[in-house]
Amino acid sequence: MSVLALLSVVLPAVSVALAVAYLLDVPQAACTTLGARGLARQRARESLVFRIMEPLLRLMASHLEPLPLARHRAKVEGSIVGAGEFHGLGPDELLALSGLSGLAGCGAGYYFWSVSGGIVVPLACCIIGPLLPFMQLSSLAKERHKSVDRGLPAAIDLAALCMSAGLDFPGSIRHVVDNMPNRTSPMRQELERLLQELSLGRTRKEVLESLSERVDTDSVNEFVAAVVQAEEKGTALSTVLSVQATALRGRRSVLAEEAAARAGVMLMLPMLMMMGSITLILMGPLIIDMMKGGLM
Repeated sequence: MSVLALLSVVLPAVSVALAVAYLLDVPQAACTTLGARGLARQRARESLVFRIMEPLLRLMASHLEPLPLARHRAKVEGSIVGAGEFHGLGPDELLALSGLSGLAGCGAGYYFWSVSGGIVVPLACCIIGPLLPFMQLSSLAKERHKSVDRGLPAAIDLAALCMSAGLDFPGSIRHVVDNMPNRTSPMRQELERLLQELSLGRTRKEVLESLSERVDTDSVNEFVAAVVQAEEKGTALSTVLSVQATALRGRRSVLAEEAAARAGVMLMLPMLMMMGSITLILMGPLIIDMMKGGLM
């Protein structure tokens, strides 16, 4: 037993040492320091945990760069952009983070297996570990899209009012951004990025299509399509924006009504279970007494 215990300690230590030596043999991958991704990385570096993990992620990413994963990298890139440049990580760095999370999951699974001897919890840890970063990425993207959908009608209304007062499209968007109380809201971040891209010389159509790719929701797609069509046909943009704001508010009201209707149906099962529990609590002692013959 002592030999087995010694091997269980020595072998993992040797494996970790060999893995570290292999990683250190390749220089770190370059990280993006400019644009929205660079800003997101600067914010992430405020966390001590990220500052500790960043060199290791870059080392692991440098080993993933030669691998032929172009299609998978494109999907991961789209997910990162949709989640608001998740910690400023690149596709290879996110894959490296998934690998580290998988190792942590396997370690947790080994711990639970050594304590309880069961196989279900360790297996779940090993499966969920590598998927955890992507699950967090998907959750952040959904929350971000929901926040943009909620803030879009008010932003469009204010932009239309500014354009009716004589401002152009970039000026009205700038006024909307300046009057947003929450400086870290996804809506403000997307509009700021839109203004930055316009200032770099990109056309309005390219900038709006880029916004539609980052926030792929029905509301944003309809807004982008309406603005692009108005620009191509020469329609007054302030009128189009007012109509879009009214339509988006109507869509949000319909979605709220649908959610309220679904909530009533979803509450039926908990209510039935609650009624069953109350019935058992009230009738249980009587049934037990009848089974024991107490009432005979």
